[in-house]
Amino acid sequence: MPNIDSPQEIVKEIRITRCPVPTAASLALDLGLLDQELEKSGCTAAELTRDTRHALPDAHFNHTLPFLVREGGNIPALWARSTGSDTRLIGLSWVDEYQAILTLPDSDLQEPGDLRGRRIGIPRHRYLEIDFRAAQALRGFHNALSLANLTLDDVNITHLEAVREGRRDSWNTEIEALQRREIDAVFVKGATGLEVARTAGLKEVIELGFHPDPLVRVNNGVPRTVTVDTALTEQEHIVEQILTSLLRAADWSKDHPEDFIRVVTKETGASSEYVASAYRNISLRPSLREDYVRALEAQSRFLFEHGFLPNPVNVWDWILPEPLAAAEQNIAKGVSLT
Repeated sequence: MPNIDSPQEIVKEIRITRCPVPTAASLALDLGLLDQELEKSGCTAAELTRDTRHALPDAHFNHTLPFLVREGGNIPALWARSTGSDTRLIGLSWVDEYQAILTLPDSDLQEPGDLRGRRIGIPRHRYLEIDFRAAQALRGFHNALSLANLTLDDVNITHLEAVREGRRDSWNTEIEALQRREIDAVFVKGATGLEVARTAGLKEVIELGFHPDPLVRVNNGVPRTVTVDTALTEQEHIVEQILTSLLRAADWSKDHPEDFIRVVTKETGASSEYVASAYRNISLRPSLREDYVRALEAQSRFLFEHGFLPNPVNVWDWILPEPLAAAEQNIAKGVSLT
């Protein structure tokens, strides 16, 4: 909130980053909606993927750049908060996505209960500040095992050392280990996960992403977080404009499914047919619904208990609700900030 004891810095440029998944931010950028809103404050948005002045990997994960907006997986966002990065949570989105435990087609694994005593592959990207890919794989197996009243103590965890990869999800390390029969099962998600499952001819032990229990679907991408550098929140109108553009983009996507698929295909690098199948719930609208927050709270506890967060995160204290409430009022009135 504004500091009345000192003059505020005039923000002329924000920095924005998002994960290569369905986000309102990617649509707002593609459609020019973010620029439309920010120009009313004489502000511009620089995409980190196109900005050579900053170290993208560090900024995307540790959230330490000033005036940064990030929309994407909750694991890096929670980790940044846990390690002391001064951020606020201003929105959550819930986009159900394909999530599955896969095995070889000739495996006798048929259901989650069959995982007892088996070798599960957990990719380790130790070059990352936060190994979110290991965390999401472990969470996926945890969710699957819970359906058979089993825990991670009932399986044999095999750590698979992964080489440096780009920002898009790659399942090469796990799939190759599975095909060499060094492990019995792997976790994949999203359009790229569905694509590799189909093209490699792998068998699903269970598909989790559309399970009727929403807590079984909780992972890095469910719910996704919208976070901002706390210094930016001193410019209330700018944060409100950012969220207004995200809401406008989310509402637009409902009536333009083909364009939604086009943008997400560009973001993920997967084929459009897999994008359409992997993300069946086109709901990008940022929200701070209580059930979304409680899902994030459960995710935060899991990550801390399994050593992925150095300190616990009080999710409720992290939330800054006022900008989203104001942006929602703009949308309801059919106007945007001037």
